[in-house]
Amino acid sequence: MTRKKTTRKVSKKRVSRKKVQKKSKAKYFGLAIIFIATFLAYIFLKPSEEIVNDEVVAFVNGEPIYLAELESELSKLPPQLLQTLDQKTILSQLIDKKLLLVKALETSVDVDESINLILESNNITVEELITNLESQGISMEDFKNQLRIFNYLNQTVFSDISISDEELVEYYELNPSSFIVPETVFAKHILVSNNNRTNEEALALINEIKAMFEKNNSIFCELVTQYSEDPGSVANCGEYPAFGRDSNFVEEYKEAAFSNKIGEASIAKTQFGYHLIWSIEKTPERIVELNEVKEQIRTALLFEKQKEVFNVYIKELRAETDIINCFETPNVELCGSEKEETEKITETKEITSENEDFSEEQPNSLESFADCLTLNDVKMYGAYWCSHCANQKELFEDAFKKITYVECAIEGSREQTTVCKEAEIKGYPSWDIKGKIYPGEQTLEQLSELSGCPL
Repeated sequence: MTRKKTTRKVSKKRVSRKKVQKKSKAKYFGLAIIFIATFLAYIFLKPSEEIVNDEVVAFVNGEPIYLAELESELSKLPPQLLQTLDQKTILSQLIDKKLLLVKALETSVDVDESINLILESNNITVEELITNLESQGISMEDFKNQLRIFNYLNQTVFSDISISDEELVEYYELNPSSFIVPETVFAKHILVSNNNRTNEEALALINEIKAMFEKNNSIFCELVTQYSEDPGSVANCGEYPAFGRDSNFVEEYKEAAFSNKIGEASIAKTQFGYHLIWSIEKTPERIVELNEVKEQIRTALLFEKQKEVFNVYIKELRAETDIINCFETPNVELCGSEKEETEKITETKEITSENEDFSEEQPNSLESFADCLTLNDVKMYGAYWCSHCANQKELFEDAFKKITYVECAIEGSREQTTVCKEAEIKGYPSWDIKGKIYPGEQTLEQLSELSGCPL
């Protein structure tokens, strides 16, 4: 089946950082890996696998870049990047990578010291490093080449770049809103769902629970265990991490939690039912001092300067290199039929109803229903901790892997991902169907009616 994931579109445009993980001894391979990931991920992605397709998509000083290399890069892209990067962009990154590696090899850049630093910082052996790299689909030689490029850029192109204290102060003073930590509230709740009872029955039950709580608030956890129908918090005495007013909780829940005085509990109705929300602690808004964020600002400004210098440098490097790009300026004699082959890749973005009409030709099943939703650009926004999102996933069984799912939660953070902020997602799950957001759990029948996809 043609890859549907190339049809998904989101607006996030930052290449995710590659991390070489070691589960038992370290979360990352030292500072060198962080810096490499920070900048080189902006330039190019994981290395290519063995060439199995000899069609050519570009030439760099007469050296070919094969279609197989491009396809390999595409196959390794995380879903969120596959939605934002096209084949032309990936090919351009491959060309840049080859140009930089040639320069690095010409200057005999040493990488042994960098590798030793990684080994020492993480107390690992070369064999363990190789094992971890291979688990990420990266060979030791490919990793050394990435180090060579990184070291070459630092020793030449970036050698004169620095950030002064004056620049730090200027950025801090010109961006005051970036350093405001908003007010947060920490609350616990009990949910009485109205899925299997009427609103009147749910309201009566939550009022009974509130009365028991007000007589003795020390039994709140017992009440959670006995009555709450939120599987995402029932094991934690009804609590979620502290959150701000711009968090992704539904508005009614946030309003009640912030309106309560500390120690007060109130009832709120949301799309999920009735909640008894007990506000435990509030942290007022504060401004982060410059000393607390000085190094983060320095890193961000340095990275921006490096990007600017890099863009100028790579443009000059390309100008002095003989490059034939079969996507942009095809050379008929050299590319020939190869251009037709590469165009097949871009055509995977356009799955037409003539080739795959799931509503008429495919058997009615969860998988074909999920395929139809994906082809109609239906997306589900959710969070890894959201029990209602888990319910939606279970509804589709194994076919959920075919659904375009957008993760909104950032693990260990109250922040929402950029994609979900831009989509103005206020609660989980939320379905994007024909450009309109539908919050809350949806039945298969509702999804079918809203999307036009037959069950």
